[in-house]
Amino acid sequence: MAAWIPMFALPNIALEEAIEVDGVALASIADNRIQELANKHESFATYLDSFRSEFGLHLQPSIIIRRDDTTELYRSVEALSGFRDAVALSVVPYAWATYLRFGNLPDITYSDWFEIYPWMLDKNYEYVVMNSMATGLGLDEVKELRPQSTPGIVPRPLIRRFIDRPLLAALLGRWQRRYQTKTPMWEDTALFRSLNMANAASKIFASADGTNYDIGRSAGLWVSAFEVLVHNGKDKSGLFKVYENFDKAQWNLTKCKEKKYEAYGHQEGQPLRNLACWIYGKVHSARNDFFHGNPVTVDTLLISESGRYLLHYAPVLYRMALTGILDLKWDEEPLAAEAELDTYESKKFDFAYFQGDMEAALATALQPVAKTPC
Repeated sequence: MAAWIPMFALPNIALEEAIEVDGVALASIADNRIQELANKHESFATYLDSFRSEFGLHLQPSIIIRRDDTTELYRSVEALSGFRDAVALSVVPYAWATYLRFGNLPDITYSDWFEIYPWMLDKNYEYVVMNSMATGLGLDEVKELRPQSTPGIVPRPLIRRFIDRPLLAALLGRWQRRYQTKTPMWEDTALFRSLNMANAASKIFASADGTNYDIGRSAGLWVSAFEVLVHNGKDKSGLFKVYENFDKAQWNLTKCKEKKYEAYGHQEGQPLRNLACWIYGKVHSARNDFFHGNPVTVDTLLISESGRYLLHYAPVLYRMALTGILDLKWDEEPLAAEAELDTYESKKFDFAYFQGDMEAALATALQPVAKTPC
């Protein structure tokens, strides 16, 4: 009988319900599979119960688990971190869209909440082991470990309504396709390379020592995430390839559909672009200024027409770039059976709900505000 194996702990989020594909899951410690492991292995129960915040408050981490009869490709760090990236990038863009549209900053706004804790039980549940790029391998006794959340991050519950479910379903479908073969298609490799970069771009740019230069670095990571995403493995990627991908998205809001903007890089005689291209062009321009050593000021990071912070829009733009790459459109036909019709309407509502908030968030770019927190 197949068994589940704990792979990584995420101490900063407490999951409401499992997120999974066949053979891999991110689960709460209340999940039956996690409880079964804790009941079977006292050391694992001790590990789970040891997590605290930096102020000693008891935490309930979420755990990435893998079924032992799955392909060995699923156990690689690349595959498991890609799974985590898919989840993180189904949460962070929607959080910023909510903020831009309604003005309320959600609890989980950066990918730091999805940080993986470096220590986990070994395969025999005897010791805790660590594999760190900084110090190499580590091994110690479970009872000596004092695991905690990331300093400066207040652990939060991750509930269902915070997750962009249509996007997550599409990403996890591609995750399975990518990591079930040793010879993945280029577009699948590009997608998860891009998600890795976007996860880095989504991190809190600095701690107490943060400056505008740190924010500029985030702009550079975002631009890289977009350009990796649209690279086809043959032609050169860049600004205009990103613009072309935005045209592939199914835009519904008039303010987002209209092509009336001279986006960054525009030359006389070239076609006008939509709002997403116009905003992204500003992100690209800011990246160039920071990375090439050009003069920069606080205004480099603002949309001058509205006074809004430019980098607040990058995650939302990235979601719409994923929409173009994944061909994320509502094209399902309604079903005849009444029970199935309810499911159909629920899925259709979900699809329109999340993308609607993304488009409405982008439409705020030209709405002036006095000042918003960075």
